[in-house]
Amino acid sequence: MNGRAMLLLGLAAVALGPDGSAGADAARPRLEVTDPARGCPGIAGAFVVLLDPGRGALLLSGAPFPGGQRLGEAAGAALRAPWPVDSVGTAGRPQPLWGAAYRRLGSGASGCVAFDRDLFAAEGDLVSYVRWLVDEVYLQLPAEERLAFPAFTLSNRRVRLALLQGDKPPVELAGREGATLAFRAEGDPRTFLVSPYVLDAAVPQVALRLAVTDQPYWQSAPKRTLGWRTASADQPCLLADPRVTIAVLGVEPAPAP
Repeated sequence: MNGRAMLLLGLAAVALGPDGSAGADAARPRLEVTDPARGCPGIAGAFVVLLDPGRGALLLSGAPFPGGQRLGEAAGAALRAPWPVDSVGTAGRPQPLWGAAYRRLGSGASGCVAFDRDLFAAEGDLVSYVRWLVDEVYLQLPAEERLAFPAFTLSNRRVRLALLQGDKPPVELAGREGATLAFRAEGDPRTFLVSPYVLDAAVPQVALRLAVTDQPYWQSAPKRTLGWRTASADQPCLLADPRVTIAVLGVEPAPAP
């Protein structure tokens, strides 16, 4: 098998949500939220989730959503209810502000998460997506990474990685952030799965969730989690088994809606 054949499954990508459905580019206004009291120095997205250890999760958006209630205006001012938030606004003119509080989300954590997926059929679908993003992604990041990057955003940016094995030519692996990308290393029959999450697009720095399976990734066979690694443009990630280096080639902005 030559170096190019490492990428056995090409640019295989699995959509973002726990239900396997594809996320859509957001058409709703992007909120800009600042909430230092909850460890959120500033974040922007179509939806913003604020986490409070005593209150749970507060979901905010600049347009109606299933389960949301009108909270006032997103005009760059403080929000008073359902709990105090330092500043909620938008980059353009003020927008109506919608929100919903969920006490059972967040696992007693602080911080904030934003995302740009827009289409949800019902409140249960939206809550399931928020629970997946908060509990299974954000709160599973290594503690030092969450401390360094307390504002976590999942958009539709394209992440480009390079796989290097020995003296073989590098192989590019690319897909949207949060997607599941699959590859095989030379001399290894297993399928390895990597899901990239952007921590800092400017560096760029990416958190990689790794897993492995003995079956094709699209089958329901159990995937064994290998944990998280981080990689940046100047600090690649070295895997011991298989002996593959993952380097970050770049993070491209999300396409315009």
